[in-house]
Amino acid sequence: MKNWNRKLMAAAAAACALLMGSQARAQDYPSHSLTLVVPFAAAGISDNQSRLLARKLADILGQPVVVENRPGASGMIGAEAVAHAKPDGYTLLYGTHGTQAANLALFDNVRIDPPKDLRAVHSLFRQSTVLVANAATPYHSLGDLVQAAKQRPGAVNYASAGSGTQTHLAAAKLQSAAGISMTHVPYKGAGPALSDVLAGNVEIMFSYPESVSQHIQAGKLRALAVAGSNRLDAMPTVPTMAEAGYPDAALEGWSGVFVPAGTPDAVVAKLASAIGQITQAPDVVAAMAAISSFPMGLSDQQFQRFVEEEVPRWKAVVRQSGARLE
Repeated sequence: MKNWNRKLMAAAAAACALLMGSQARAQDYPSHSLTLVVPFAAAGISDNQSRLLARKLADILGQPVVVENRPGASGMIGAEAVAHAKPDGYTLLYGTHGTQAANLALFDNVRIDPPKDLRAVHSLFRQSTVLVANAATPYHSLGDLVQAAKQRPGAVNYASAGSGTQTHLAAAKLQSAAGISMTHVPYKGAGPALSDVLAGNVEIMFSYPESVSQHIQAGKLRALAVAGSNRLDAMPTVPTMAEAGYPDAALEGWSGVFVPAGTPDAVVAKLASAIGQITQAPDVVAAMAAISSFPMGLSDQQFQRFVEEEVPRWKAVVRQSGARLE
């Protein structure tokens, strides 16, 4: 019995020492530079948001935040790297609806379970796409497009930045909500897809507002509907999907910061507080609004629950689209 008591006391002492050591590390955090892994190529919305976040985060934490682009497999290479990193708060992930939810349905063999292997720290921004049509088409409203697609199933074609991207899945959501069938023309990137829509080789596509605004103003494209929950300041006259009669067609992408599971609570809390300040800062809000991105305002457990609830929703959208990636 005495031996058992000694073992019990030793185990309790070890646990106490471990807890105190963890608390001490959290109090000292961060003591050196952090790495923010962006699982996409340089340039583009994700990279630009990440670099803005890194600069602001470095100012608050007092340590450099290095952005590391690790593209591949629709973001899963970078996500896996962070999931397997040491859970000490020094390796962060810029995650999205793709890396944390949609990819679980897009790929046959995902080597991590993002909601379990990556802990949500704080949300960043939500972003919707806008449905545009070449100005030479007869589509002046979403109703025109839906009517044409119903009359000629499969005859209307739409471009996307690639199978499984938000620009593809938004179209899949519309087809399901409106009961129509259109032909998908996937491209390797949003740029080539938009170029062919502008050239009239493809009729429509869902694209990001900052990419199409100038072409809408120039009269080369028509904006038919916004795939988000709100109208956009840059396009105040363009209705949302709900306003156009198809509330179930809304689909917004989102982003946030994640760390490896097992990262100490105190470290997560410190990061969450800093990121919350950044996403609500007037200059950041203004910069993001200019590209039609808006802060979500979800921290730690709130954001974790949000991500877990998004997984089945995005899986359903992927199944509707029929998209599969190798």
